[in-house]
Amino acid sequence: MPLSSAYRRARIAAAALVALLSVSLVAPLTAQGRINVLNSRGEVAPLTGATMVRETLAQVSFRRGGPESKVETRRTALVVEVSYGAGSEAWEEAKQARNANRFQDAATLFTTAGRDTEPPWVASLALIELAEVHALRGPDHVAAAQTAINRFLDEYPDHRQLPRALLLAARLAAQTGRSSDAIAFVQRVIDLADQSTITPDWSVRAQITLGQELLAAGDGAAASDAFTAAGRSADSALQDLDRRQDLKPVIEALSLSARSGIGGAMLAQNQIDSARSFFQQLARDGGDDAAIAAAAGNGLAEADFKEDNLKDAQLGFARIAVTGVSVPDEHAKALYYLGRCADSLGLQGLEQGGRQKARDYYAEVQARYPASHWARLSQQSN
Repeated sequence: MPLSSAYRRARIAAAALVALLSVSLVAPLTAQGRINVLNSRGEVAPLTGATMVRETLAQVSFRRGGPESKVETRRTALVVEVSYGAGSEAWEEAKQARNANRFQDAATLFTTAGRDTEPPWVASLALIELAEVHALRGPDHVAAAQTAINRFLDEYPDHRQLPRALLLAARLAAQTGRSSDAIAFVQRVIDLADQSTITPDWSVRAQITLGQELLAAGDGAAASDAFTAAGRSADSALQDLDRRQDLKPVIEALSLSARSGIGGAMLAQNQIDSARSFFQQLARDGGDDAAIAAAAGNGLAEADFKEDNLKDAQLGFARIAVTGVSVPDEHAKALYYLGRCADSLGLQGLEQGGRQKARDYYAEVQARYPASHWARLSQQSN
């Protein structure tokens, strides 16, 4: 073999080896995530290249670098957001299956991810995701969802994601008619917030979750009480945010959801005229506030929907679908109800292809707002 030919082949082999080594060195870095924390000045500071090692209600532990790098800690009270980065192979495949609405495959894969040890955060979160996926599969799988979330509560009783797990447990209990258990799970979240173990927004979320489940069960009066309590919790939290000023827009959005929920509870009790007056007043109170305008517009459209004025309701929801994009919860609600309108009009022969249009709206809600209450309702309606 000529020397020049052998030299070229050696160069190609060396280049291939360098490329392989580069991939192996870069892959762990791209798998790392980011933790946003509050610094000493109360500003949100990102800690990039971080891999979460352990999360508790008191502190989070993480590494910035490879597995041999030093473990750092921060108080959980100062953690604003965690972006975990890439998980295990099973975790990533499970997320893809869930996003494609292949829930049975997602459940199998999240079960596998629950046994993975790398990265360290995967196993615990896989149990919550497994419970969520089983819940999305419908009533026949609620028992499996409860088994998964109970495992999380037993095995990770001090996890940073405990309030999220407790509210999922509350939803599942409510859906199976165990209202006292649902209230107990909600109360645990409220107690943790009252003790300042978790941030005050969770108390508001807890009451809103209870209100939504009570509405779904047809108990408008109890739902109204829950939403009213959520509003009071939001007002109280806004008065005492201390260092967590970053939570102000979050709690304001939750407060608006609570107010909207009160009107929705009136509609659930067929108090249509009272609900219309409530949402009209809400619109007047809001002035030029886009979020309040969206909530009021959705409420008035929902009143039309309740009275079977489907074309008027459709127009109202369509208006919010266009103008309310900046208000995620209200935008999701408008899209969901556009699906309901299309479904009903299609059944009455008043809209061609109504069922397919409804499915398209439901799919859009699930794609754009997968963690929302409206995505869960869309899945049930699909």
